[in-house]
Amino acid sequence: MIEAIAQIGKIVLEKQGEGSVVDQLVENPGYPACVLVAVRADEEGNVVWEGCEIEGCGSDYKKYLFRSGSSRGANYSPTAKITTIENTYEQKVIGWFRTVTRKMDHPVLRAIEQLLVQKKEAILQELREKLSLSTDRSLISLKINGSYLYDCEPFRDAFLHLVHEKDMELSARDQVCAICGERKDTVIGKLSVFRFYTLDKPGFITGGFDEAKAWRNYPVCLSCKAHIEEGRKFVESHLHYRFYGFSYFVIPTLLIPAGKDVLDELLQYLTDGKKDIRVHQEQADSFMTTEEDLLGLMQDYDNSLSLQLLFLQKIQSAERILLLIEDVLPSRISELFQAKKATESLLYREGDHPFHFGFLRTFFRPGVYDKYFLQVVEYVFQKKPLSISFFAPFFMEQLRADFYDYEAGDWSFVNKTRQALAVVLFLEQAGVLVRKGEKAVQGKFAQLFDAYGGQLESPEKQAVFLLGALTQMLLDIQQQKRGSKPFVKQLMGLKMDQKAIKGLLPKVIGKLEEYESYYASHRQLAEEISHLFLSSSPRWKLSVDELNFYFACGMNLSWKVKEIVANKEEK
Repeated sequence: MIEAIAQIGKIVLEKQGEGSVVDQLVENPGYPACVLVAVRADEEGNVVWEGCEIEGCGSDYKKYLFRSGSSRGANYSPTAKITTIENTYEQKVIGWFRTVTRKMDHPVLRAIEQLLVQKKEAILQELREKLSLSTDRSLISLKINGSYLYDCEPFRDAFLHLVHEKDMELSARDQVCAICGERKDTVIGKLSVFRFYTLDKPGFITGGFDEAKAWRNYPVCLSCKAHIEEGRKFVESHLHYRFYGFSYFVIPTLLIPAGKDVLDELLQYLTDGKKDIRVHQEQADSFMTTEEDLLGLMQDYDNSLSLQLLFLQKIQSAERILLLIEDVLPSRISELFQAKKATESLLYREGDHPFHFGFLRTFFRPGVYDKYFLQVVEYVFQKKPLSISFFAPFFMEQLRADFYDYEAGDWSFVNKTRQALAVVLFLEQAGVLVRKGEKAVQGKFAQLFDAYGGQLESPEKQAVFLLGALTQMLLDIQQQKRGSKPFVKQLMGLKMDQKAIKGLLPKVIGKLEEYESYYASHRQLAEEISHLFLSSSPRWKLSVDELNFYFACGMNLSWKVKEIVANKEEK
């Protein structure tokens, strides 16, 4: 993952024309003018103040070597934005020399510091005069022997030293970088770009728990560190999404060198908007959220790239990886979009209720089942198998909670049952839930079980499903004739076991007869259920949750069952 982020950062910096480490660290101050203190110095440490000058900054801001530091301390170079000239000169210019000469033994820098202190009043007087001629916001910087700070090696070295000072606490010389694989003068061992990587406990350090040798854990050269920093900025700006209470990053990863053009194109698209992008549809959608994201685009790509999904939790200054899904290929994303479309076509009208992971999140309560929810997300992308017995308890917890209001006419139970069914169909299509009902089912309901009954491979499951449909037909008749559904109480809050399920069939038949509504279609359905009960094993290997989930699915799809029975009657 870190290599992928460094690759992104390297491409971004190359496009910006910033090749050296110093280039990558210099900031644009955005001020239109700069006053310069001109100094002449030789290698023996002889320095002379030559006066002050003011100039327009233009677009070549790097020559000033500006990078902001602490608001109460010096910057990383003696270039600073002027607030009041006296304070800025004292704190940001002389203050920078004080900081550097304490840490670096450089005679020229020490001599310049002494000069700036000795000539302070004269320099300030001339600076005031120069600034009085301009109303623009101005920087203050130095010129040494007619050169800007960027071109003076002692200032460049000091600049790099200060920027990397904290990271250089654990470093080594002449070692191989873990990112680029090249031998470099300096590698650091305490990469601070991501805060989930820490060395604050001996157990985090390999090779004898010796902190001085912690660079061996993950040696990174200064160039690659800059690439990682830039890559993280890009990822946070353009590849950061929200996902049902979680924050995640989508990180494209180059798999083969030939895919670099594709990665370039993708990053360009993310930076500039839709430009020369190979999207087959105007509006990309997603199954991750209700809004479009990068996945909608990636389904059209070949497998020269892969994606990594990083779910990261920030708690104050700390970061914790909740989940990292690696090596998700575009071909897998394409499969998931096909599964999404197949699910929608089976259960909803076109454009109505587009399927997304929010359907799944309905059954995994935030803050309670987050771990299981993320596990399912990982299994979906990695195409790892799960069973219906895993999902049934989560489905039924929500369905039972809404079932009590179903008698009063609340439709939450119906809608959630449809969502649960959509989740099952999506997971089947995505290859996560193995379709058990692959073998051909004989009889009048063969077509229905082929489309919806991937988990209904046994006679007892099919019987429970059809009994749910017959029960719903009775409830519809009650609602029509009485304006209520009192038979709901016979369903035991959807906690029926095998004995209760089998005992329900004669109750449903009896109630239909009471309403004088036990028509031929109901009789055919009841006969089919009885036949399946007799064909089933004496002891069903089904949990109560699974039994009642299949029953609820039958209730929800009773209109499909009714259509089949009606067609048979007509024939």
